[in-house]
Amino acid sequence: MFDFLVTQSLRQTDFDERTEFLIPGFLPKRMITLIFADGGMGKSWLAFAVAKRCLDFGEVIYLDFDNPLNVLKERGVSETLIPLPGVYYVQRGKSRMSAQEMLSAMDEKASGNAYANKLVIVDSLRNFGDVMNDAKAMQLMNQLMNLREAGATVLILAHANKDGRNYQGSNNIRNSVDNMYRLTRADAPKDEISFVLTPVKERTTILECAFSVACRDLSLNHINLETAKLNADELDFVTRAKASIEAQPGINKKELLQQLGFEQDDKTARNRLDEFEGVHWASTKKSGVYTYQLA
Repeated sequence: MFDFLVTQSLRQTDFDERTEFLIPGFLPKRMITLIFADGGMGKSWLAFAVAKRCLDFGEVIYLDFDNPLNVLKERGVSETLIPLPGVYYVQRGKSRMSAQEMLSAMDEKASGNAYANKLVIVDSLRNFGDVMNDAKAMQLMNQLMNLREAGATVLILAHANKDGRNYQGSNNIRNSVDNMYRLTRADAPKDEISFVLTPVKERTTILECAFSVACRDLSLNHINLETAKLNADELDFVTRAKASIEAQPGINKKELLQQLGFEQDDKTARNRLDEFEGVHWASTKKSGVYTYQLA
């Protein structure tokens, strides 16, 4: 057999590694994960917070060819992220290389485990190549796959298409990434931004999840997924209903609806009680009367 085949063939020991996560259920290590959403949805805020969280596991290379310096300053990134040890933040206006040149230079170093324990964030994908052109998109993705094979965990931010249900670009992008999420915004308190991340492609077990980012310090926190997916009216209903049930465990349906400002036969309110049964509260029926406890 040819020597070049023998020396480069896989061995059993190549499969000793198990999938690890930098952020459980969300960001698998040594894989390419893409997040897409419309512009202005807060993708960069999430990436800033992910970068800060992942410094516990290694270094972060943030390739930002999308956000101008004044935006980074307004968001406090100059104080909350860039000065931290282990952060290498490259921004378009201060880089002597174009986005394509920067990625090509990194690709040239992608051998062995050169990028082990490094998170590479690409913000955003369309700045690094023609994502609509199949051949150029494949060339771009090949470079990112080379980084992955050299040990990098790669997080890509991408823009959505017109209806917001898919990413913008060639099908070669989808075929090349390991995991993909659609990002949507959720209601959040002042000075926080909340997101729901829904998997649309997975090569390992990733989960639908929800996070909040505190704008003041870029802390990243898991939040309740079902609550994050509520619209404003639903969130108000659930919040007030839980408060009433907590204050009066065993409250019956008629009294609960009255406290929420609804008549007993209000179909919308009754349907909402049923919709969140087992999620936020649990009901018991006795002698035809429903009573409620928090789940």
